[in-house]
Amino acid sequence: MPVNLPRPERLPRKRSTTVLASLAAAVVVLLVVVVPGFAFLTGFTKADGGHVIVVRNGGPFDDNSIRQVIQPNSSLTSTGLFSADHPYPSTQRNFKVSAAENADSNEVIKVPTKDGVLVGVEGTFYFDVNYTDAKVMRAFDDRFGTRTYPVPGGDARYAWEGDAGWSAFLEFTLGNLVQNVLRQEIGNVECADLVASCSLAANPSAQAGQPVVDPNANGNQTINEVQAAVNSAFTADVDRALGMPILINPRFVLSRVELPENVQDAINQAQAAFAGVTESQAALQRAEIDAQANAARQNGYNACPTCAQMDILKSLPDGLTTYAPGTGFTVTGK
Repeated sequence: MPVNLPRPERLPRKRSTTVLASLAAAVVVLLVVVVPGFAFLTGFTKADGGHVIVVRNGGPFDDNSIRQVIQPNSSLTSTGLFSADHPYPSTQRNFKVSAAENADSNEVIKVPTKDGVLVGVEGTFYFDVNYTDAKVMRAFDDRFGTRTYPVPGGDARYAWEGDAGWSAFLEFTLGNLVQNVLRQEIGNVECADLVASCSLAANPSAQAGQPVVDPNANGNQTINEVQAAVNSAFTADVDRALGMPILINPRFVLSRVELPENVQDAINQAQAAFAGVTESQAALQRAEIDAQANAARQNGYNACPTCAQMDILKSLPDGLTTYAPGTGFTVTGK
């Protein structure tokens, strides 16, 4: 016997249509109002006092060309919908050459001097970013702001991604340039021009303990000349390598010159020899002065025997009244 099961209750057609219409309206509001509104609100930016911003188009119907360059300390500026901000430093920056952990090169640069001594050079390059020239900033972002650079740990960043990204760019582009310019300029001077004690390692008289001083030596002047030459050569090399004057007004400060171990050992030996000679000369001079003093004192005693007895009494320890060093000679005091 067939069983008639109750049919499931259906929603009224009118209610179903209403739900679909509400969903469609919500989607329209999202697409027409919310998304454009969010894009509009984010289509503004401003540069702080330490950065210049290169803005690139990024909308769905735009190309990726550069839209504008916003200078430091700007007010709120419209950059268009979905644009990308590339902030670069506008304040003075540096590139540190050192083996210290916080250095940009992470190594001491080894370069030979004119007389063949392989010295280690540490110092810092200071420079400014040519942010006021919008044409240069556009060219820089086109060439160097659209690719990434390796950072420690195997990662990679854009040059405009904070200090880590900027440092990665400097290390990648300036590392070899810095080494080349230091090699060129340090190679024009001798080791003793940079470190005066270098002359001790090469001079036979110095090894024998005889002091050798060059009256014409002027280490500070030489270092200043090296720094000026490095500045000039560095500017030319950077402009040529980067293809634009983006890093300007370079100032190199030489902070340390590290000598090879064998040269430093020779200098230490020469300085030890100097110390020994100086000590011996001082002892000899002291003995000669003592002898002269004793001779003068003896002449005085010969002329005044009583003075000798008085000096003896003065030198007696407290409480001792009689001094009798031998037969027939006695000095008695109170």
